[in-house]
Order: sequence, then structure tokens, then C-alpha cells
Amino acid sequence: MKKLEFLNSIGEREFDARETLKVLTHNWAIYASWGVQGRPGFYNGKALVLNVNGRLHSGKVVITLAWDDTYTVRLVTNKYREIKKFEMVYFDVLTELIDNNIETPQ
Repeated sequence: MKKLEFLNSIGEREFDARETLKVLTHNWAIYASWGVQGRPGFYNGKALVLNVNGRLHSGKVVITLAWDDTYTVRLVTNKYREIKKFEMVYFDVLTELIDNNIETPQ
């Protein structure tokens, strides 16, 4: 699937990526361990995309915000094929969920 087709198909509502990045980077050591490459992308105000190079997942982490104020986290290949999807993720477990699936298994 093409990048824009994928990103346009998954976004639910607009959100402030800076606020979400504050949550993700609060523990800088964990965030840095993901091997985030380049600047995070923010598409149409509805999808935050991180290019990661973790021990368990190398590719993309795509984060969207649902209408019920929970996040949806998708692990995606570099060709935008969804591998895993986690719905109803609250902000206080966002970093832990991502870390458990791309870097440090629990």
C-alpha cells in the first residue's frame, strides 16, 4: 500500500503530535533505545509516524488518536503493511506498550 493511502485510511481525528512526543520522550533512555531515525512525521494532523530500528521491530510505528481519547498504535513495515495493531491505548501506557513491542519484550 502506498504511504499516503495507508495514512489517510487510518486517521480518526486531529491531535497535537508535540503533546504525544512529550509523553514518548519523557524517559529519554527508552525513546533513544528504539533507534528513532530522522524527525517524526505528522500527516494531516491525524497520524504520528516514527521510523524505528528496535531489536524486535524495525520499520514504522504509527500512532493515531481515536474519538474516545485513546491511542491506536500500529507496527508497520517500511512498505506500509500493518503487522500489529493495538487499540484503546491510554497515554500513561503508550511508551511501555511501544517499548515492549519494538525493543524489550515482557
